[in-house]
Amino acid sequence: MPDLESFNDQSAEHLRLVLENSQIGIWELDIGSELAVRNETHDRIFGYDEPLPEWRYDRFLNHVVEGDRARVDELQKIAIEEGREWSFECQIKTKKGHFRWIAAAGRPLKDAEGKTIRLIGHVIDITKSKQSEARLRLITDELNHRVRNLLAMIKAMVKMTARGAKDIQGFSSTLEGRVGALARAQDLLVGNSSASMMPSPILDAELAAFEGVEERMHISVDDEAELSVSASQGLALVFHELLTNAVKYGALSIESGKIDVHIDCAEDTVSIVWKEHGGPPLDEERDSGFGSQLISKALAAEGTTEQLFLPEGLESRINIVVG
Repeated sequence: MPDLESFNDQSAEHLRLVLENSQIGIWELDIGSELAVRNETHDRIFGYDEPLPEWRYDRFLNHVVEGDRARVDELQKIAIEEGREWSFECQIKTKKGHFRWIAAAGRPLKDAEGKTIRLIGHVIDITKSKQSEARLRLITDELNHRVRNLLAMIKAMVKMTARGAKDIQGFSSTLEGRVGALARAQDLLVGNSSASMMPSPILDAELAAFEGVEERMHISVDDEAELSVSASQGLALVFHELLTNAVKYGALSIESGKIDVHIDCAEDTVSIVWKEHGGPPLDEERDSGFGSQLISKALAAEGTTEQLFLPEGLESRINIVVG
């Protein structure tokens, strides 16, 4: 059976290994001399490859970024005066010039008279968790922004659809199709892939909702670019309206009709040309319908749409600013 001294030595070694593997810096600060003893992990957190021969409180404060320095120092003074824990989070600049986040806590050690003479505690690098928090805040803000924009778009779409509806069934069917277009665009955006926010996958998603029309569409892409969230949602609505109108009144309403779509990108503008041909004669009133109005407004400040009702069929020119 191991004796007590051997057991204590083993326990100390186990504790040392635990501290090193957990990347916890340990320190003890003498209040009078402001000198601190530390483990190697402590100094590595502050950017030193080898332990320094001496560490003073002012060296620590110099690592704390200026915006946090006075607060951290004041918390230490209060902890010493009132004999309570010194606990804080702050940003530091390491010896190598990197900015990091640390969490630290120090517990007061008192003499026989109850006066705080030392602080003993730990320090942990929490940079990764802080970065995760920042990413989460960014994602939350972006989600809130998207939801607000989406709700505003749906509200405007409901009003526009209601004005053009002749009966409840027509209103319901049209609105369902338009909301479906937004839903399909949202499915692409949730993937958070640059490729999914380009015009061609947005068009592909809309085509999938119109069974049997793919073989009558010829899509060519010279170049394209990633669109913003609002532009992607707007373009999904434009494609949906163009396809709906083509199926109802245009080239896709008869078997001989076809549509050519050409996508290109030059400098900071994505250009899309939609050409219908082989369809029935165009209705002169078609350009004043609510679908046409939605097409003209869906991109808002993100771009422009122009519809030309030519003898050979509808031609729509869409230009979207990117970058």
